[in-house]
Amino acid sequence: MTRTHFAEGQVLFREGDPADCVFRLLTGAVDIVRQLNGNPILLGTVGAGQFIGEMGVVESRPRNATARAANEVEVEILTPTEFLDQMARSPSAARELIQRLSQRLRAADDRIVSGAKRSGSARWNWEDADRQPAPIIHHAYLAAKNRWLQRQFHTPLGLGDRPFVVGRRPTEGEGPPAQRPDLLLDDTPPFRLSRNHFIIEKRNGGYHVHDLCSTLGTIVNGLPIGDHFRTDDALLRAGDNEVIAGGVDSPFVFSVSVL
Repeated sequence: MTRTHFAEGQVLFREGDPADCVFRLLTGAVDIVRQLNGNPILLGTVGAGQFIGEMGVVESRPRNATARAANEVEVEILTPTEFLDQMARSPSAARELIQRLSQRLRAADDRIVSGAKRSGSARWNWEDADRQPAPIIHHAYLAAKNRWLQRQFHTPLGLGDRPFVVGRRPTEGEGPPAQRPDLLLDDTPPFRLSRNHFIIEKRNGGYHVHDLCSTLGTIVNGLPIGDHFRTDDALLRAGDNEVIAGGVDSPFVFSVSVL
C-alpha cells in the first residue's frame, strides 16, 4: 500500500487498462471520463474518501472509463490483494461494497419485474404495454429544463405510481431496448442518451431515479450515479430536482418536481 500525488490533468488510469490496483482518494477530486466515438465525455467527479477502480478488480475486467485528476490529488494505491484484505478486515467498507453490488443486482431485477408487470406476463408484449391506463393522480412531474430539450417535449409529464422509463429512440439496425421507454427522445452520434437510460419510480413513499446501466451515467442533483460510480440510485427531494442524462455537459437536462 503506497501513497502518491497526481497533478491536475494527470491520468490515474485509462479506459481499457488492466485493473491492477484500487485507488482510495485522500484529497482532491477525480473526473471520470469515457470515450464515445472518439469524443471524451465527462461522466462525473469523485470526491475524497471514495474508492476508484474497485469494480474492475472485483470483476477482474479492464477499466471501463478513464480517471483524471480534476485538481491536485493524493491517493492511496492498493493492490488487488490489499484491497480485498481490507474489505475482509473492515465490515463497514465491505458493507459499502456489498451495497453497491446489491444495487446493481436490484436494478437488473427491477427491470425484469417492471417489464413483466407492464406486459402482464414474463414475456414482453408491446400492445399490452400500450393499453396500461394512465394514473389519475400525479405526485411528481418531469419537464425539460432547457430550450433544446423542450423542442422534443413541451409539456411537463405527470408521474404516478408506475415506473417511468426515459430512453433514446433506436436508430436503423438497432433492436428494441429491454424496456419500452415512456419518454422516447431523439439523439445524434455520439449518443449521450442510452436506449434505456434511467427510470423514475415510486418506492417507500418517495421517488427515486435509477440509472439503467446506461453508457454515460446519470447525474441527480449533482450526484453522479451509474455503473462508473458508487451507486445506481438517488432519492429525489421534495420540490425541484435536476437530472442530467449522459454526462456533465449533456443537453439532456430534466427537471423533476416532487409535490
